[in-house]
Amino acid sequence: MKNIILAVLMVATLGVSAKTITKQILVKGECGMCKEKIEKALDMPGVSFAEWNAETKMLTVRYNDKKVTEDKLHETISTLGYATDKMEANKDSQGKLDKCCQPKKPACASEKAGCCQKKS
Repeated sequence: MKNIILAVLMVATLGVSAKTITKQILVKGECGMCKEKIEKALDMPGVSFAEWNAETKMLTVRYNDKKVTEDKLHETISTLGYATDKMEANKDSQGKLDKCCQPKKPACASEKAGCCQKKS
């Protein structure tokens, strides 16, 4: 009888040790289509909430650390073709994104940099 009670207590404490974590992750997407793709990809076991804000580029994600790791979240987003604050985008996947979802090239800082050549 003691063994059964001990086993039940051990199983009960295992469930308690798993915790729900809420993180904010920078995801370099561009538009509403990106939002749909990112949030849909994170509809996985262990993730209870995922919402990406196109203006701030911040993803808020709530997950069970026993079912999914933070590294897995970054890897999933990278595989879609989006860079995060910890992982570069998968280049092959990034190249297959819709044109509006492609990373925007930064504006030229100066003509001396050679990228702002005036066309004659």
